[in-house]
Amino acid sequence: MKEQSFNEWLETLKSKANIVDVVAGYVPLASKGGRYWACCPFHHEKTPSFSVDEQRQAFYCFGCHVGGDVIKFVMDIENTDFMSACKLLSQKVGLPMPEFKSKRPGESLHKKKERLYELMRVAARFYRETYKSEKGIAAREYVAKRGISEKTAGTFGMGYSPDYNGLPAHLKEKGFNEVEMIESGACAQKDGRVYDVMAGRLIVPIIDGMRRVIAFGGRVLTSEKQMKYRNTNDTVIFNKKCEVFGQDTLKKYRLQNTVKYVIMVEGYMDVISLYQAGVQNSVASMGTALNVKQAEIVKRYCDTVYVCYDGDTAGQAATLRSLDIFYGAGLNVKVVSLPDNLDPDEYIKERGKEQFIRQLDNALPLFEYKLRTLANGYDTTVAEEQGKFVVEAVKILKTLPSPAQIDAYIPLVAKLSGLGTDTVRRQLMQESEFTEEGAPVLLTQQTKRKDGKYYKAMRFILYALYGGVDDLQTFDKDLSLYCEDEEHKKLYDYYRECDGQPSIDDLLAFENEVPEVKEILAEGRKVSGAVAGVYFNDCVRSIENEFVKRQRKSLLKAYAESASEEEKSQILAQMSNNQKKK
Repeated sequence: MKEQSFNEWLETLKSKANIVDVVAGYVPLASKGGRYWACCPFHHEKTPSFSVDEQRQAFYCFGCHVGGDVIKFVMDIENTDFMSACKLLSQKVGLPMPEFKSKRPGESLHKKKERLYELMRVAARFYRETYKSEKGIAAREYVAKRGISEKTAGTFGMGYSPDYNGLPAHLKEKGFNEVEMIESGACAQKDGRVYDVMAGRLIVPIIDGMRRVIAFGGRVLTSEKQMKYRNTNDTVIFNKKCEVFGQDTLKKYRLQNTVKYVIMVEGYMDVISLYQAGVQNSVASMGTALNVKQAEIVKRYCDTVYVCYDGDTAGQAATLRSLDIFYGAGLNVKVVSLPDNLDPDEYIKERGKEQFIRQLDNALPLFEYKLRTLANGYDTTVAEEQGKFVVEAVKILKTLPSPAQIDAYIPLVAKLSGLGTDTVRRQLMQESEFTEEGAPVLLTQQTKRKDGKYYKAMRFILYALYGGVDDLQTFDKDLSLYCEDEEHKKLYDYYRECDGQPSIDDLLAFENEVPEVKEILAEGRKVSGAVAGVYFNDCVRSIENEFVKRQRKSLLKAYAESASEEEKSQILAQMSNNQKKK
C-alpha cells in the first residue's frame, strides 16, 4: 500500500475509534466539566488527574504528563508499537487492516501470521478443554500436587495434550492444513505422519504482549525418558529469545497498580506460583539465557528489575550473565538470592508472600552483588588471596560510570578483602593513567565519546543488521566503503562473514573488546516499530552522503595543495563525479 493511501486509512481509523470509547474499555471514566476523568492507568493515584477530551480526541494526565491521541493511548496501555496499536484499534472498530507484502513473492506475511495466530488460539482452547475433561485427570492431579489452584490454572489457560493424534485431528476439523500445523510449531512430521509435539504433557500457553497465543510450554507427566520441559520451536510468530512469559498477567496488574519493579525469574511455574501468592509483577525468561530483547520488554514497564533466579549453581551463573544485559538496557538492577538453594516457586510455597517480599527488601544492588559474589571465590584470610581479590574487584569498580560511585564502593572492597581502603585506592591508581597535569584519570573515563551524523547513522545500521529491527527487508548493499570507524568495520566484517543473519547476542559477544557495542545498543533502542525500517534506509543514505562529503573535503585539500594544472583538472573531474553521485 502506498504511503498516501495508508495515511488515508489511518485517518479513517482515527475517525472511527472514538477515544472515549477506547479508554473506557480500560478504565472507568466520569464526565465532568466537558471532559472525562479517571485515575491514571500509567501511574498510581487516588485522585483522578487523567483527562480525555472527546472534542479534540486526545488524552492527558496532569500527574505524570503523558498524553496524545487514541493510537498513542493504545501504544502506552498495551506496551506495544505503532502498527500493533493500529491493528488492535482496527479490530475494535471493524476496519480491515491494510495488507503488507512478505519477502516471499506473491505471499502476504500479514495473512500468514494471522492464520497461525488463529491456529494457536484454537490449539490452546483444545488443550484447555481436554484438561477439564476426563482425559485430563492426570494433568489436574499434577497441578494440585504442585499446589496450584484450579482458579490459577484457568488464569494461565493451563491445558493438557492427551496423545499424538488428538490435536492434528482437531485442527484439521477446524479447517487448518498440515503445512499450517507444522509452520505453527504446534505439530511436527515424522515418517509422513503429522503429530502433536506436546503429546502427554501439561500445557502452558505462551502469550505475547498483544495477548495472542504464540507458543506452548509443556511439562511431561508420564515418561521420564522424555525431556522434562519442552517449548515450541521458533516460528514466524514465535522467537524464544524475544519473548518473556507472563506479559499478559503483568499487563493486567499494570491496569490496577503502578509497576515499581518487575521480578525476573526463570520458569513458568515460578511466575504462576508467585501470581497465586499475590506477587503478580513477575515474568520469566523461559529457561533461556537472557538477551537484550527480553531486557527491553521489561524496560517498557518500569526502570527497576529484581533478578530472582534459582538458588542452585546453574541459577547463580545465569544471574551473573543477566546482570550486565539488564544494566546495559538502562535498568536499575537488584539481585535476590534465595536461601537453601530454593527456586521462587519452592520458596513462596514453603514460606509465603511476606517472607518473599522480605527477600526483595534485602536484595543487593548490582555492583554490590558482583563484589560479594567475587569475594566468595577467595579465602581472604590468606594474604595472597586478599591481593588477588582486590585486583579483580578493582576491575569491577572501573566499570562504574562515575568517580563518586567508585569511591562509594571502595570501603566495601576493603572490608571484603580485609585490607585497608588505601590499598584499594593504590590498586586503582595503578590501573589508571595520568594527565599532563599529573591527576589520575581512570581508563574507563578516558575515552571521548564519538559523535556526529556518521556515528548516529552507522550505529543504528549495525543494530538493525544484527537483528535489532524486526522484519527488516533483505539488504544486499555492501557498506564496507562507508565504515569510517575501525570498530564499526570489525563488526560489519563479521556481519558479512556470517552464513545466516547474526543476532543481538552475537553483537553482545563483542562487548568486552569493542566499546562501540554499548553505543550501538543505545542508539538502536531509540527507534522501534513501523518507522524503524524507514529510519534504517535514511541512515544508509546519511552515511553515503557523509562519505561523499568527506571525499569532497579531501579533494578540495588536494586541489589547494597541488601545483600541477593537469592534476588540478583531474581533481575537478573527480569532484564533479562525486557531486553527481550525491
